[in-house]
Amino acid sequence: MALIVENGSGMQTAESYISESDADAYFAKRGSPSAWTALSSSNKESALRYATVTLDGMYEFEGDITQLLQALSWPRSDATDWEGRTIVSTSVPQRVKDATCELALLHLTEALNSSFARDGAIIREKVGSIETEYSEAAGAETSLPVIDRIIGGLGYRRSGVTGRSIRA
Repeated sequence: MALIVENGSGMQTAESYISESDADAYFAKRGSPSAWTALSSSNKESALRYATVTLDGMYEFEGDITQLLQALSWPRSDATDWEGRTIVSTSVPQRVKDATCELALLHLTEALNSSFARDGAIIREKVGSIETEYSEAAGAETSLPVIDRIIGGLGYRRSGVTGRSIRA
């Protein structure tokens, strides 16, 4: 099934912020990591889908969605970056596309749909009989500083589980 890429119109069916070919170009500029280039087209598309949904779940972005029924968090209206630059409401910022690529690559080594280590806030580790103790302040997910740096200025990382329950 072909990957449906958000085109800036607030599509109801979009699955990714970036196309496979644009992700290939992103990685070509960064040394063409074999973990990416060795993948089949369908595996690349799958990784981009996981990366997109993970990115949307991890960050609360500036501004508001442009279409009530759009599938993804971008495009957005009234969004600015930390420098005060307005982000065009009919676009997906390049930094969102870049972060999607980086998360897709990460997905190849640590599945984004699995449980993560707790932010690396380890107090004590024991090798014999394997024991790990985390700080009480440890987050529930892995720290992803490269993604935080790429996304910086477009929103902030959500902490813990967010959302609300609706009873039918």
